[in-house]
Amino acid sequence: MFSAYKRNTLLLLIIALLAACATKLPQQEKTHELAVRHLLLMMNQRLAVAPLVAKSKWNSGAPVDDPAREQQILDDIGSRAKQAGLDAKLAKDFFQSQFDAGKIIQLQLHAKWRQQHLPNFDNAPDLGRDVRPVLDKLTPELIAALNELQTHLCDADIQRLLVQQSMQVFTAEWDQPTRERALAPLLCTKNA
Repeated sequence: MFSAYKRNTLLLLIIALLAACATKLPQQEKTHELAVRHLLLMMNQRLAVAPLVAKSKWNSGAPVDDPAREQQILDDIGSRAKQAGLDAKLAKDFFQSQFDAGKIIQLQLHAKWRQQHLPNFDNAPDLGRDVRPVLDKLTPELIAALNELQTHLCDADIQRLLVQQSMQVFTAEWDQPTRERALAPLLCTKNA
């Protein structure tokens, strides 16, 4: 049997541990909330580049879809993800969805411009010189942000935050299919 001293000491230890857990939980939730917001903001920044890509491809006549370039980027992302400790499949699925969301925007703009019979833009950015460096800068930042959430991605709180904050973060000009495609690999299903 425990002596009264040992019981009281054990009780105090339990109370201290519970108090420590109670103060860490809101802090952890706040950390997750910031991590989710950070990831979504960077996703929004990446989507904001799509109109520039659309202008460049409009002027050059290049197709919106570039599977060879996408595969090259995805192979690089797989390597970077492994080095960062991020699941390579998650990273590749995530970036493929970002490519697809960007293509939705580009295709919508090209359709609109065709309908308006627009000529080439005077101020279209150069894809290699102006646009790719922006995307190349965002890639490691997105990998790091995704890696930060990886182990908690399917937690109910993270899933709730992703849905709620995406409605606030994604620019109003991105339609529902674009937003859904960008967010799709981050949403977990009960069957997964």
